[in-house]
Amino acid sequence: MGYEMHLIKSPHRMESRKLGLALLVGFCIGVVTSFISITLSTAEQQFSWAYGARANPSPEINPHPRMSGEKVCKVLRHAGRSATGVIRMNQTSSSTNYTAHSTVQAKDDAAELASGKETEEANHGENAAEGVQHTTQKQQTIESKPPGTGDHFNEHIGFDRAEAPKAACDLSNPRTDVCELHGDVRIHGKSSSVVLVSADHQPRNPERRRSWQIKPYARKFDKAAMAHIQEVSVGSSNGLGNDVPRCTTNYSVPAVVFAIGGYTGNYYHDFTDVLVPLFITSRRFDGEVQLVIATKKLWWISKYEPILRKLSRYEIVYSGSDDRVHCYPHAIVGLHSHKAMSIDPARAPNGYSMVDFTRFMRSTYSLGRDFPIRLGADGGRKPRLLLIPRQGTRRFTNFQEIVGVVEESGFEVVVAEAKMGSKVAEVARVVNSCDVMMGVHGAGLTNFVFLPTGAVIIQVVPFGNLENISRSCFGYPSEDAKLHYLEYSIREEESSLIEQYPRDHPVFKDPKSIHRKGWNKMGEVYLDKQNVKLDVNRFRPLLQKARQLLHR
Repeated sequence: MGYEMHLIKSPHRMESRKLGLALLVGFCIGVVTSFISITLSTAEQQFSWAYGARANPSPEINPHPRMSGEKVCKVLRHAGRSATGVIRMNQTSSSTNYTAHSTVQAKDDAAELASGKETEEANHGENAAEGVQHTTQKQQTIESKPPGTGDHFNEHIGFDRAEAPKAACDLSNPRTDVCELHGDVRIHGKSSSVVLVSADHQPRNPERRRSWQIKPYARKFDKAAMAHIQEVSVGSSNGLGNDVPRCTTNYSVPAVVFAIGGYTGNYYHDFTDVLVPLFITSRRFDGEVQLVIATKKLWWISKYEPILRKLSRYEIVYSGSDDRVHCYPHAIVGLHSHKAMSIDPARAPNGYSMVDFTRFMRSTYSLGRDFPIRLGADGGRKPRLLLIPRQGTRRFTNFQEIVGVVEESGFEVVVAEAKMGSKVAEVARVVNSCDVMMGVHGAGLTNFVFLPTGAVIIQVVPFGNLENISRSCFGYPSEDAKLHYLEYSIREEESSLIEQYPRDHPVFKDPKSIHRKGWNKMGEVYLDKQNVKLDVNRFRPLLQKARQLLHR
């Protein structure tokens, strides 16, 4: 009892100053001990994270989502491989780490054209006008970063040579696969490989390498077209393996790697599958980029040489069977593509649009007219209407009657049809000289890219429930280019099909049933066997509408 009392009473016998000092020292020792313990634990976790990120640079792969709603507009069996289809004249950011953002495409590329042998639909989806609704796109990334950095590749703006190598492959777009690599990029044509070499030599997993197989042609949804495109292996390596090629030639500019196989040679496909996507992908570099083409088609290169030279100031590298190793600080494998024959400014570098593309085409071919005639302001001069006659399927059978009604409506008629060997430059000059372009659905309407901004395009749609296909190929793209789009759908009486089938046949009564039999059957009936006898009296009001649009 006395002992307990002593403990309780003894503090009162201590000096107050000594008691305060003792309590303060004890508290400080406790705080310092806790701080050291927490700091050591945090440092250990950070070291573990940094080392792990370097040894395991790529996150889990995001698989390809299935594309829905995209039909293939494969309409011009005979027109596609002629030189151009007309003329008888008796990136949201400029960042090099561009990521395609997802959007809802209400007027997407539900359909596109094919030449030569007609192919099966790539996917049985919704109606063509509904387009494709993209899910949020995620990139598959390969990164090598120094300890202490935690930024994701998608969050970087711009690329600095001092930064660690980076690569990102976007496989989520239903139209195309694209990989973008920054750092020591080595391209070996003979093995069809593109390798990003990292200087980050870690003793753990020295042979570690991730790779993807992509086909650099912007028509991923079309199996028939992609069957003729060679795969390119894209990957990364830490440089310690035996499979890393040594550089033969070094370049200081970026490279864009793509193929010109598939349906190239068809005028429409030359643009929608290659030239428009190439513009989206390479225009941001303002010529300071080298084109690396996997397929050597000199006739195609010659045909579009002015466009290619405008996009790149450097000689084209044909990778094909090339055994050299071309090394670049930055490479894009594949071409960005948004929709049929058009550009989505929200997803394009620098906000490029179809207006920018058509302006680029006019600049490339030194075309003089940026705007069409304005009626009432040009001294009574008649507007010029370019009439595309077509010599194969879907041709006008009452052509001279159509010419007459066009002239009666106050237009100067220009009849134009391309022949084999026609130069694109010649076609471009004639088209640009006109204010209105008119023709039946077909490859010749691709020449709207040369019309002045604000001109009018009239598409005559054959019978057979082809409106959605026709709009996707030329209607929406021409509107994106700030042209006035008018459409005329023919009736049964204006179709040559009335001479081939009874009027109670499903060809007339139930066109959708013909579509359900597959693309080949539908194309055989409505595209390959149909010509047009235009009802000029029914068509006349549309010509007046075109004139009204030129008053604006």
